[in-house]
Amino acid sequence: MVETKKAGKEFLNKQRAVLDLLWRPDQPELKPELHATGQSYKIEANLDCYSNQDAVKEFLVLNQRGMLPRGEIFSIFHSDHLREAIALFKVLYNSKDFDTFCKTAAWARIHVNEGMYVYAFSVAVIHYPETFRIRLPSLHELYPHLFFKNEVIRTAYDAKLYNDPTKTVASSDGAIIIPDNNSIPSSECGSRDEYKLRYFIEDVYSNEIHYFSQLSHPFWMKSGEFGPHFPKRGEVYFFALRLQVARYNMERFSNGLGEIEDFDWSYPIPYGYHPSMSYHNGLPVPHRSDDAMLPNHKLGLIKELRNLEQLFASAIDSGFVFHKNATFESIRTRSGIEVLGNLIQGNADSVNHDLYGNYELLARDVLGFSPAPRGKYDVVPSIMQVYGLSLRDPMYWSLVKRIMSYHKKFVSYLPKYTYKDLAFPDVKIESVAVDKVETYFDDVDYLISAAVKARNVDDKTLIKARQYRLNHKPYTYHITVNSKAAIQGYLSIYMGPKYDSNHEEIDLTKYYDQFILLDAWGVDLQPGINKIKRSSAESEYVGCDPVSSDVFYREIERAITGETLYEIPKYPYRYPERLVIPKGSPEGVPFQFFVHVTPYAEKRMYHFHSALFGEKKILDKPLGFPLDRPSDFNIADLPNAYLKEFKVYHKEGSEINESI
Repeated sequence: MVETKKAGKEFLNKQRAVLDLLWRPDQPELKPELHATGQSYKIEANLDCYSNQDAVKEFLVLNQRGMLPRGEIFSIFHSDHLREAIALFKVLYNSKDFDTFCKTAAWARIHVNEGMYVYAFSVAVIHYPETFRIRLPSLHELYPHLFFKNEVIRTAYDAKLYNDPTKTVASSDGAIIIPDNNSIPSSECGSRDEYKLRYFIEDVYSNEIHYFSQLSHPFWMKSGEFGPHFPKRGEVYFFALRLQVARYNMERFSNGLGEIEDFDWSYPIPYGYHPSMSYHNGLPVPHRSDDAMLPNHKLGLIKELRNLEQLFASAIDSGFVFHKNATFESIRTRSGIEVLGNLIQGNADSVNHDLYGNYELLARDVLGFSPAPRGKYDVVPSIMQVYGLSLRDPMYWSLVKRIMSYHKKFVSYLPKYTYKDLAFPDVKIESVAVDKVETYFDDVDYLISAAVKARNVDDKTLIKARQYRLNHKPYTYHITVNSKAAIQGYLSIYMGPKYDSNHEEIDLTKYYDQFILLDAWGVDLQPGINKIKRSSAESEYVGCDPVSSDVFYREIERAITGETLYEIPKYPYRYPERLVIPKGSPEGVPFQFFVHVTPYAEKRMYHFHSALFGEKKILDKPLGFPLDRPSDFNIADLPNAYLKEFKVYHKEGSEINESI
């Protein structure tokens, strides 16, 4: 079970304040008290309220010169926008107390560009010590126009302004519900097979967890600069991408599709993307046609990308990277993957940003087909340039595949695991069984009230969009372990495909990176037979979707008045548990679980701390162990490992409800 603790009144008041400060940032006057505070507060007159006055003065100089105006599109991929956002973040972060933090935010809510304010304030909430574990509202609630098609947004306007009931349904809480049937896959719509995957790549919370991850560790922030040091940053970067692309490929296989195509900077881009969405100012989100040639204004960036790819290949093949001072460092070490990950991501911990640049940001710029800016602040970012939305673009997955090819080449130079490395003497997994695994689609209502401006302070109209989303029934693992002695073990469960795109059985030794980690925990083994039962819902790596902010706000208010208790979750943000299993079929899609148990000792555990995801204890081994690199034998032959085939079935929601 996930640990929780009761929230005190101080925490609850902070939580409510954060929600208020992010409520309709484009209409700050709708929160009169905050608006009055923001108008009266003067940052320059309160320098003593900040621990780093130089950072505050730097921001004030930028603001005096003129920053991104309100109403314009904000993008962290634009260097001027990013510099201004970081400056605002530093002012917020250096507030000496929460009162100053809130007053500064109230000021910025009025005087700073809305998108810049939301980004800087959100990063600050996650990293500011006094707001640890405070929950941010979901991104789609702030920017519904970027998550839902123009048709849904227009319907929201018509329903609210003209009381048009023809495209809406009633709700028990009085909300206007707009069915968004575009989320349902249909073979009758769309010219490409990729349309079959829309329910997965456009899943709202799957995209948003990617956004929150970036808030926790922005590429521009050095590890330990604003909070605890993050020593596994580069390794986590690779591991997260590996899980993403492996999970995506399993969804492709379950829909009868092969792996995503690779691409070449010299040839047409294979996958198009038509988002049919617009920014708040009416400008359409850039699109890309199938087999489109890269725009001429991207040629300089393409040249730079090719150069970086040659540098990566050279570093991996030679086993060395170069520092700024012309010294070099071997990456054929335990920490080498950390160095390489930082280097390829191009984050602030890169050993030589001047040489190795920022590959991912450049690639997102080129593949997204964003138009060339006509002026300093005239930018229209593509979906690839919006964290929290980029998973929707098929070329995002091609890019991740390209990045992970460097990872796979890197680990190919490392020593292969031997039988002795992975064995657990006197411990054997005798059997693994699992309940029937069934997926289905259910519906969920997403809060999109911000799509239509509020008329006045008293306008409490709720508007929600209803979509189908992938889900699965809970299931239980039944694992039998035989041990010759009383000993502690660490048990891991991975899931991967049974067959490859050619319908041949997967060789685990070769396709180790196609498996995703589902669960891992410590077990106390007794002499003899140990029967272990574990529900899929018990994993600490996944969790439930968050409730919408209107419901959450009422929960916080009731907790403040003492009507109910609010428990602070140990892990504020987690990947949706309902999405870990790929969509099945009526006849069943074959997959397999890989179960492995290894010795456990408290001193061998690594204490992982994240400002966003909380604290975890993980095995002090490479992430993904023992499937993090090749082995020189069939790892499934280990006595302390077990490969279990199973099928995923799919049913209609009504059938699932009848069976529960």
